[in-house]
Amino acid sequence: MTAFFRYVARAVAGVVAAAVLAAGRPAGALEADLITPEVEPRQAELTADSEKQAECLGRFLQATLEEETGGPDRALATKRSLLALDPGFTDLAMDVAHQQLRRGDVPEAISTLKDAAKAAPKRVEPPVALAGIYLRQLAKPDLAEKFAAQALASCPDDPAPYQIFYEIYKVGRQNARIGALFAKALKRPSPPPDFWLDIADLRLREPLGKDVGTLDELLERAQAAAADRPESLARVGDYFLLANRPERAVPLFELALSLHPSLPGLRQRLASAHLQAGNPEAAIKTLEEIIAGDPINLRAYDLLAELYFGSGDFKCALANMRQALVLAPPDPARHDRIIRLDLALDDPTAALAAAGEAQKLFPGIPDFELARAFALGRLDQHSEAVAAFERVLVVAQTARPQLLDADFFFSYGVSCEQLGHHEKAAELFKKSILCDPSKSARACNYLGYMWADRGENLPEAEQLIRRALADEPTNGAFLDSLGWVLFRQGRHAEALRELLRATELLSDAPDPVVFEHLGDVCEMLGQSAEAVGHWQKALALDPNNAALTSKIDAHNRRVVNSPTP
Repeated sequence: MTAFFRYVARAVAGVVAAAVLAAGRPAGALEADLITPEVEPRQAELTADSEKQAECLGRFLQATLEEETGGPDRALATKRSLLALDPGFTDLAMDVAHQQLRRGDVPEAISTLKDAAKAAPKRVEPPVALAGIYLRQLAKPDLAEKFAAQALASCPDDPAPYQIFYEIYKVGRQNARIGALFAKALKRPSPPPDFWLDIADLRLREPLGKDVGTLDELLERAQAAAADRPESLARVGDYFLLANRPERAVPLFELALSLHPSLPGLRQRLASAHLQAGNPEAAIKTLEEIIAGDPINLRAYDLLAELYFGSGDFKCALANMRQALVLAPPDPARHDRIIRLDLALDDPTAALAAAGEAQKLFPGIPDFELARAFALGRLDQHSEAVAAFERVLVVAQTARPQLLDADFFFSYGVSCEQLGHHEKAAELFKKSILCDPSKSARACNYLGYMWADRGENLPEAEQLIRRALADEPTNGAFLDSLGWVLFRQGRHAEALRELLRATELLSDAPDPVVFEHLGDVCEMLGQSAEAVGHWQKALALDPNNAALTSKIDAHNRRVVNSPTP
């Protein structure tokens, strides 16, 4: 209830009670509607008091109207005259003091609050506010502590005095007294649950270190006081999460859910607790339950997408991202994540379609033209890919230079190489290596293999491939490249050794190119039968390879035409 309605209710009760007595009706006649004094005062006193209440009500209504029509100065003057009649109107006193402070009239604010504290000694707000003024505005911690002590004495189960005491001690760097403050709070016999949580909030502002006993005791008291109230139990769980104790938060959230399954936001907090506890499977299960009950919960889809992505389940991550895309306002970041997931799932057709849709929605963002270039390259549409890379290069040089990273130059280089633009490709691979030398293995290998395959720059090609292998020594494709560059240099025995190692490393996913290279090396070493065997393995993996068929046929013709020994 607002201050206005509380005051009106109090004033009207007094006026009506006086009117009832004046009409000769007993005060108890309206007990169903009003609370009347147990001891009936004399009518003359009551009439005088009711006139005062009526005047107070009139001035309160006048101040309320003046806030809208007469301006803040007139409203403040009327409120001060009302406080002169009724200094126990604490809410109004706090309002007036606040306005006085905003005007810089600190002495008047102090006077208003002191009068309110005297008139309503059981209210905690005036002395706490006084303590704050003396501490913050006047830098007088001794006087601040005096009023904080007054507040604590009158309201020992209210957290506000402890909060201002904490601030006083913190400003004064009195760490020992802060510990004593928590110990004093723990001596309270039966305050409400929120009391313990507010004190726990203060404890969380201090470094936990190895001393978590006080915090645990505060939160255990809060849990005991919460009993079976789901909102309070959930709040205790929140504080355990803040204290990085998710294992304590999870059972509290689960208990609160069992008591109030539809408590807003609780399942999301439980999912967060599972995640913080290192249990993503339970977090996923909870989020799936959220979506089952609330299929338009955007936050749940986002979290699920992140969790599935982190677990390597890109398919489920993509499904949740797409659902979030339907629910959320247009957001380029969401489109970008979906395109990247399509590429990670080796679905360049979907990535290309998604990039085109994003370009229509956000035509000024070059990221989606870059995504199109990546997808086109994956689809072997290299002419279109190169054109897209060129457009990105022109825009990004001034607007988004961060897009021109190692991946950009590598993918651009691959498309150029596939189109036969070998010098341009070599230039781009070198730029990719320079962008991020620590993660340049694939660019080093690609450039080295391209040169080896063309019989160019063979010593430098070997160095690049060995550099790639230094980063990834068990990469079968890189070993194949090394074997091939050694073969091109006429080092056939070394080449055979590296290629055999490559076939072992690629045994789970055999590569026809490696077997073809093995056949070529064996042929140069005079191992004709082995050469044909390797070529046949390559042809079985790549049956449309006309070059392999020609090699095998040529070998067979030589055997047929050779003279009988």
